[in-house]
Amino acid sequence: MPWHKHISQVTGRPTSCPSNRPSILDVNLPSITIPNGRYSVSLSRSVTNVGAVDSEYKAVIDPPPGNAIKVEPDRLVFFQSHGFLARRVSTGFSFGSLTWSDGEHAVRIPISVRRDFTIP
Repeated sequence: MPWHKHISQVTGRPTSCPSNRPSILDVNLPSITIPNGRYSVSLSRSVTNVGAVDSEYKAVIDPPPGNAIKVEPDRLVFFQSHGFLARRVSTGFSFGSLTWSDGEHAVRIPISVRRDFTIP
């Protein structure tokens, strides 16, 4: 049985799968893992504000050693939800983090990069 039929049984409604397979890098998890650090990659995440309206968070990046991480936008002003894009722009193997902070609260997102692994 195709996967979408299994999903339809669980959800109780018709489900279709996208024709283009989405990237595993864009699974909206509360961490970022880059399994093949030999190449530059872009990935996205969505976040939702659960604090005060008009909260403003700035990105503080502690990249894995040997790597550079760029986040766009580097400042989020929340009304309800927002998205951001992270790009890995150099190579390496290690761990770091991206922290969104409004000066009072901090939301830390772990980052891991593995240079010598290839996804089949």
